[in-house]
Amino acid sequence: MVVTRIEEKFPLRLADVDLTPRGRVHPSPQSWRDQFLYQLLPDRFSDGRESSRPLYDSDRPEIHRTRDKTRWMNAGRQFMGGTIRGIQSKLDYLQNLGVTALWLNPPWRQRAEQKTYHGYGIQNFLDIDPRFGTRQDLRNLVDAAHDRGMYVILDVIYNHSGSNWFYRDESTGEPCTMLPYRGWPPYAIHGYRTTEGKSIAQPVNLDDGVWPEEFQNPDWYTRAGQIVNWDRPGWEDPMSPMAEYRRGDFFELRDLNLENPEAIAGLIEVYQYWIAVSDCDGFRVDAVKHVSPQDSYRFCLAIHEYAQYIGKDNFLLTGEITDLSMVAGYMDMFGRNLDAVLDIIVAPNALTSTVKGLDHPSSFFDLFDATKRGGTYRQIGFYHVSVLDDHDMSSRPRKDRFAAHGDSLPNRYQQVAHAVGVQLTMPGIPSLYYGTEQAFDGSEDYHDYSIEPEHAYIDRYIRESMFGSEFGAFGTEGCHFFNPDHPTYLRIAAIAKLRNGDDRVGKALRRGHHYLRETSFAGYPFGIPGAGELLAWSQILFDIEVIVVLNTHGLESRGAAVTVDSTLHPVGSDLTVLYRGDWSDTRLRNPIASETLTVETAAGRAIIRAELPPSGMLIAS
Repeated sequence: MVVTRIEEKFPLRLADVDLTPRGRVHPSPQSWRDQFLYQLLPDRFSDGRESSRPLYDSDRPEIHRTRDKTRWMNAGRQFMGGTIRGIQSKLDYLQNLGVTALWLNPPWRQRAEQKTYHGYGIQNFLDIDPRFGTRQDLRNLVDAAHDRGMYVILDVIYNHSGSNWFYRDESTGEPCTMLPYRGWPPYAIHGYRTTEGKSIAQPVNLDDGVWPEEFQNPDWYTRAGQIVNWDRPGWEDPMSPMAEYRRGDFFELRDLNLENPEAIAGLIEVYQYWIAVSDCDGFRVDAVKHVSPQDSYRFCLAIHEYAQYIGKDNFLLTGEITDLSMVAGYMDMFGRNLDAVLDIIVAPNALTSTVKGLDHPSSFFDLFDATKRGGTYRQIGFYHVSVLDDHDMSSRPRKDRFAAHGDSLPNRYQQVAHAVGVQLTMPGIPSLYYGTEQAFDGSEDYHDYSIEPEHAYIDRYIRESMFGSEFGAFGTEGCHFFNPDHPTYLRIAAIAKLRNGDDRVGKALRRGHHYLRETSFAGYPFGIPGAGELLAWSQILFDIEVIVVLNTHGLESRGAAVTVDSTLHPVGSDLTVLYRGDWSDTRLRNPIASETLTVETAAGRAIIRAELPPSGMLIAS
């Protein structure tokens, strides 16, 4: 492995930042459509010491279950001990799953005394949180990933910093953490927060206040108090009181004043520095809705220009936007704003309800209809990151992973794998949330009101630990979940292997045009099936069609005649089955292409006939 040495003394001022790349500069991928992302929280993924702990036994879950629910629940709100070195130790596990790019939640330094394990409350913009490791550890991880042909995306925040200073209460003159939103004038800063929670005029050590030094300028913050109305209009004028969600604090996290040219220039330099130091390949940009399109443009343009200057011509900037009406204002095909958006507003719920047979497939597949809003972007595949589960589940009516409440299903592990299988066989950049490959079932229903009456911090239940801490998945502690033989892992890996291939099938799955296929069952006319029936779609690229068939009924088998392209598959020809979810584990690891489906004719259509067990999937070409 190539090792790039990073000096451990980080700059205390932006004025001292060196933007010279450290070591080699790894080129960008030709197309991000070719990548399979894996999102993880550094604190919850791995500490690298799993060999000292037992592997979770799903046949005997009671032996791992916590004996102290109070301790388990409380642990979910704390740092658990995952590290960047731990992530690096699991690159074999991830690569064998088919992952080609890692997406790390923010690794930046957080306040030592606070519980911002998720990484979104930055205290030092130029350092890595010591609980996660060092800048050298991050560079080692990126270099190791690049040596394997993998990429690394870092989660960045330029809307806010951590709770690094106190407001002055205008009634008492005392320090206070939060004040209600007001448009103008800005509130005064009382002082900077110490690790003991005291207010001081200026930071006296690196654990106090905020760093680098330039971020101690009050004019770099809007100082408008806490957002109360999160969805009010008025983003045309960022100084308007109506622009509350653009100028207010994100709870205790201090809103940065991007209208100040020095502030946005400083944030740009911060993240250019991290490209130089880490050699990362892209950014996932947090809380984009809370930043104006104009400020997003300034930030993204400068990041793209720097990345291209050093040789990263396709540096990815994908943004979190939680309001569908705003997406078009941030998208840009020419590298001057976001390259893609996380498809987290409508698609995760629609995908979930379709795969579980709870809603008509049109709720999901219409999202790819080029005649409807957003359909062209999704159909092209460059501009959206497909999401099933993530660390917020902000669009879900409940904080539930896909696998939650699926214990009664005979093929529940297949159902989870095939939900991911839909992502892997549709246009877009698929993203897998850590633990989904082990069928994690995190849900707010794990909350015990008799222990903790307030339903607070319920995000914790969808941020379980993988590596064996006190807050393990399924209400466990002390066991790890890195099981490459898990039925869900094996099936995702098998489908990803098809998608990642350099052959015609892989290219069609990644770059083909999507078509929803009509089916007929039980003598009914051909049409798009309803909820709970056999569903099919194709990816076609030039002269190859890959057909995917999914049983959306979780309890019963289903069969149907499925239409295929008659010009590519004349009657009497055969399609080779490349994947079936009911294959044995041995065959999933080493597929044998011995099964074929013969093209027939029915009602003037070229068709194949498919029979699948509950939650089953078939892929053929």
